[in-house]
Amino acid sequence: MLLSSLIKVETPISLITDVFLPNIRALEAKKLRSMDMSQSKIASLLGVTQPAVKQYLDTRDSIYLNKLKELGITEEEINMFLSDLTEILLKNDVKSTMFFITIYSMDMLSRLRFCSYHRKVNPLIPQDCNICEKLYKEDEEEQLSLATSMLQNEIISPLIPEVLSNIAFARKNPREINDVIAIAGRITKIRGIPTPVSRPMWGASNHLAKILLAININYPEIRSVMNIKYDENVKNSLQKLGYKFTLAGPKDYANDDILAKDIAKAFNGGDAVIHLGGKGVEPITYIFGKNPLEVVRKVIEISRKYKEIIELSSLS
Repeated sequence: MLLSSLIKVETPISLITDVFLPNIRALEAKKLRSMDMSQSKIASLLGVTQPAVKQYLDTRDSIYLNKLKELGITEEEINMFLSDLTEILLKNDVKSTMFFITIYSMDMLSRLRFCSYHRKVNPLIPQDCNICEKLYKEDEEEQLSLATSMLQNEIISPLIPEVLSNIAFARKNPREINDVIAIAGRITKIRGIPTPVSRPMWGASNHLAKILLAININYPEIRSVMNIKYDENVKNSLQKLGYKFTLAGPKDYANDDILAKDIAKAFNGGDAVIHLGGKGVEPITYIFGKNPLEVVRKVIEISRKYKEIIELSSLS
């Protein structure tokens, strides 16, 4: 009898295929439609039929949102996931899309975020069940590669500083520079598109690694950072988006150690630190997050707001 009951219940993986994916797919269809995308194009991107898309669009958002919240995901997390998913889908990169959905959903499982819902639909699951904890092992290199693919958007190009950009991601509890992965050679502009010079490599950026190592002492959850340029329009963009930032510097001829110390001292758990530069030091904005996808999401939002500010100022 017990075995028969267990066979009928949903496995942890089925929570992804039967609950998470269908509701995410529906909300993503609505998001794409709000961007004036045709139903046929939406169907093609999501891998469903056009009648299915119409059904998604005809159903209230709250139906899908409430199901995902019942599963254990907050509305803020849902919206952030959809924002990232949209950026990836619009690149028509099937592999990156599959990877992003897989790492997100498996990470949720491994952090036991779906457990309450699972026990609700199956009371036979014991309270001390934690079999999902080891289902997913974080792959920092793949996450950073996915993030850099999202960065290859011309709207970001105006934010690349003269010293070029880079994005870094630290292991949990990093101890040394080689515990931080970044783009060897940094991110430059090729034909107006931000382009990584090479693949991610461990220890590739002393500068960003030292910043993350210094910040990680007091803020272990902050594991990723990207540097973009600084000017008044960047500052205005941060303010209009409601991003929290602090100032560091100016300081002349500062080396990586001094910069890392100053930035870590200024950082208060917010979204960014602006270093005002100095003689021999370009003013730079450092964008922080828990992972590179979160950082890139912020950079894309800043880029859009920056473009909007520039366009408005040109009209006045």
